[in-house]
Amino acid sequence: MTIHMPGEATSHSTGDAADGAAPDTLVTYYQPFYNLRTGRLQGLEALARVRTGDEGDVAAPPGFSAPSPGDDGMRELDLRVLDDALAHKVELAKTSDHRQLIVSVNLSWDLIAHPRFVKDVRRSLARHHVPGDRLLVDLSAALFRRLHSADDGERARLTALQCVEIAFCLDGFTADDLDLLPSAAAMPVDIIKLHPRLVSTGDRQALADIAGAVQDVGLPVVAAGVETREQLELVRELGFEWAQGFLLGEPADARTPVAAQISDLVD
Repeated sequence: MTIHMPGEATSHSTGDAADGAAPDTLVTYYQPFYNLRTGRLQGLEALARVRTGDEGDVAAPPGFSAPSPGDDGMRELDLRVLDDALAHKVELAKTSDHRQLIVSVNLSWDLIAHPRFVKDVRRSLARHHVPGDRLLVDLSAALFRRLHSADDGERARLTALQCVEIAFCLDGFTADDLDLLPSAAAMPVDIIKLHPRLVSTGDRQALADIAGAVQDVGLPVVAAGVETREQLELVRELGFEWAQGFLLGEPADARTPVAAQISDLVD
């Protein structure tokens, strides 16, 4: 698989280029998330995006043909995005406003279930001299269910990374996932991110119920999909710790400046 310039993930062509057209290329984009209690930038989520053809348009992953599970392609992609994210974190840490930020990455089952998972992640941290407590690993609710039913080996790998202070986020959480809370509290989950559609509905009671259930087991809550000032104010009133969404910053490439605080929105 071809490696591209810094800021770009491992490339993957969606098909043969015709008439000299450029093939689709995976790139790493970053979306900020903010601490609602301080109003300051908490970190950046690294997201795989596909840059299509000569126009340079960028689309979310459903728009391209991903490597087949089990062919090691997804594992290589995850490791490349992780490497890009840690390199970007090091660059941002050169300014005082961004020294303490964390980076968040989404990992696939192909990487987590691989025997070298722990070694790969720790090696990447060491290569960039980034401490473990600056990395947040996102696990989708579907992946967490699979992990919960797996043998002790996969769970032990997560525990081994928690020992070096890497944190884990249960991502895309909905009311249908409330049954996972006891396991999430017992297993290596440090924070829960709600599915964006829960915020977009604006249903205060539904948000309050699910946030309260998460907080009752001692886990903090992230609001994803915040797109209006009203939604931001609502999740602040409900005690959400972090927030992410287009109102606070859209996914962008590594060259795009990121605001260090959102005081103009939360005052």
